[in-house]
Amino acid sequence: MKLNITKRQKIIISSSLLTIGLLSTQLVNFELRFKFMAGLGIAAYLLSLWSLWEGLNLTKAFVLLILPTFFTVAVSSFYFLLPVRWLTRLPVAVLFGLTFYLLLLAQNVFNVASIRTIPLYRAASTASFLFTLLSAFFLYNVVHAFNLLFLWNSLIISAISFPLILQILWSIEMEDRIKKITLVQSFILSLVLGELAYAFSFWPAPTTIWSLSLSSSMYALVGVTTQLLRGRLTKRAVWEYLGIGAAILTVSFFATSWTG
Repeated sequence: MKLNITKRQKIIISSSLLTIGLLSTQLVNFELRFKFMAGLGIAAYLLSLWSLWEGLNLTKAFVLLILPTFFTVAVSSFYFLLPVRWLTRLPVAVLFGLTFYLLLLAQNVFNVASIRTIPLYRAASTASFLFTLLSAFFLYNVVHAFNLLFLWNSLIISAISFPLILQILWSIEMEDRIKKITLVQSFILSLVLGELAYAFSFWPAPTTIWSLSLSSSMYALVGVTTQLLRGRLTKRAVWEYLGIGAAILTVSFFATSWTG
């Protein structure tokens, strides 16, 4: 018997299954956490693919599913750091389910908007940018927690940033194929973030401050770039993005203990 499941119902089912998967980390041994995170990431990709299948082509099947996959891995990596108590982890898991539901709705808007114009595109762009920054913050947090050599920090941050930036820049025009200029722009911005990670590696900042500084840098760089590509860049917009980024960096600077 064929089940007639709507796209919204698929999104609800996918969000619920991933929430259950996140909750099940309570039962996973510490040694298996990275394998479990990878499994959740793969599940997020496959469930997102199933939810958004209608209207997808090869390019969208790759680009639109970057953020759901990275967001799931980012949250699950943070989730392992929480106290092993249901009172703490249950609300976080429920919040993840709700935000993942909203994230898939935003990606579905891009899926439809690439075919025809819809009024929700701007709201979806804002939501996607927010989820990208959250994903970057959590993933940068994990990278710094490993206390790696500065060169590795730079390379890994660049590698993480590239697909996150790529899906934002692609969403501006949503072409059937990813343009070379979009790849180049994403590479340059991710390279700049990698260089900042290289410099910040010599900064005696705690993990949260370090990742916050990098994610605020992404906010300023990507924000200015997207406004420029949309033809909406003004002096006011530049000062807003750079001002917020500079304010966060200033707070981070004074929140750092320089005496050891």
